[in-house]
Amino acid sequence: MTSAFLLMNGQFYPANEKLFSINLLDRVFMSERLRTVRNQIPFWNQQLELVELKLKITNTPLPSFLENRGKELKRQIERLLAKNKLFRSAIIHLHLLKDTPEIAYLLVAEPLDMTSYELNTNGLRVSVFDKLTKSFSPLSALDTGSLPYWKLATTYASVQQQDELLLVNEQQSILEAPYKSIYLIKDKQIITPAPESGAYMDISRDTIDKACQRFNFTLKLITKLTEKELLQADEFFLANAVQGIEWVKAFKQKRYFNKKTKLILQEFNRLLLTA
Repeated sequence: MTSAFLLMNGQFYPANEKLFSINLLDRVFMSERLRTVRNQIPFWNQQLELVELKLKITNTPLPSFLENRGKELKRQIERLLAKNKLFRSAIIHLHLLKDTPEIAYLLVAEPLDMTSYELNTNGLRVSVFDKLTKSFSPLSALDTGSLPYWKLATTYASVQQQDELLLVNEQQSILEAPYKSIYLIKDKQIITPAPESGAYMDISRDTIDKACQRFNFTLKLITKLTEKELLQADEFFLANAVQGIEWVKAFKQKRYFNKKTKLILQEFNRLLLTA
């Protein structure tokens, strides 16, 4: 569900405005999702760096609303939240549009009824998506190089009655879930697939690393993750900058706890929302 108003190039429109037809979608060349919590944008700097990287890769000049650390775009997001009275949490969908003489932007808000990152009460059921392997490329660690695979995995997940499907590379190493990074906890060590394996690297990883250090947990990046490691883990969670940390309850016959996951999420919130 989207909010009542959206914002395009500084101007508000009702969300059902006929102006926003299928023709507008043809102009979208980049889309990003951002999380707001109590009017904060927790990963703003990291998200901005990611957008700037994608613009550089596509040889697209930096638009004026992203100059000065995105000061103008951030102000417009704050206006959108205030206009829609979204004072708890929201997901902001940022669409960059091809326009003349400069890139245009469209902001859409999706309300969330919470005031922090919260752990899912029902653990996720996951399995491995073996219908297609994800090829390695310089864009593998970005969503840009992963979207086609994620769309297929999401479609098959509903068919297989799974909450998430995990993608693998050509060496059958487990990489990620759509839009989410994988973390396994065994004793005091936490392992996650390394970008060198072709795995998606979400911008929340550094914060998760800091949260782990608070409890003397060691975060280790590995280039080969198999079902054996999944079955040997005590706990299993997925993470990104939008949903935060999501507890995985089941993989095959394995069932996971979430005691340490809850501790990491608690520190994750403290680092992001009380600074």
